[in-house]
Amino acid sequence: MNVVALFLKVPMLGKVKTRLAEALGDEGALMAYTGLVEFLINRLEGSCIHIHYTGENLESLKQWLGDGFDYIVQEGSGLGERLNHAMEYEFDWGADKLIFLGGDCPFLEQLRVEEAFAVLDNHDVVIGPAADGGYYLIGISQKRPEVFAGVDWGTESVFQRTLEICEEKGFSFSLLPEESDVDDFEGWKKAKEFMDAGSSS
Repeated sequence: MNVVALFLKVPMLGKVKTRLAEALGDEGALMAYTGLVEFLINRLEGSCIHIHYTGENLESLKQWLGDGFDYIVQEGSGLGERLNHAMEYEFDWGADKLIFLGGDCPFLEQLRVEEAFAVLDNHDVVIGPAADGGYYLIGISQKRPEVFAGVDWGTESVFQRTLEICEEKGFSFSLLPEESDVDDFEGWKKAKEFMDAGSSS
């Protein structure tokens, strides 16, 4: 079974896309966040998506996205620990290959996800680098906690450090095309233009 672990936050005013809120306000940032997630999920209709979430109000998350997903609470004090816990959970429950995504890269589509899963037939790790120095996708074919250890999350060095870890540990890897995710107003303008064009086509 190929599983997409989608890392999301329960949508709450003032708790999502806080950098974007500097330009859009809390309500605007919340609407942007929910719009990004809904757009992405619609583009990944062929995937087995499991929602790994932070936030206490699971019912509001289910009311938003529906009952058609498995919902798993994220556990751990930092992103590395939460990714590691999700990895353990998914492989223990039968995943053959696992891809992690966030909810803020609307440019991603089903074909790219299928390409990433196919890459894992011959590589240990697949990575989709983001323009900000992080990554919008990372995939593995078995438990590899080393990939998430010793990374300075939220910085411009995440992608580069992950490559270094793969090289240090002898993991074979392949890179997908670079994409932009949405962290600030400029990223949101680009994403919104893309989503509006997709909605009208």
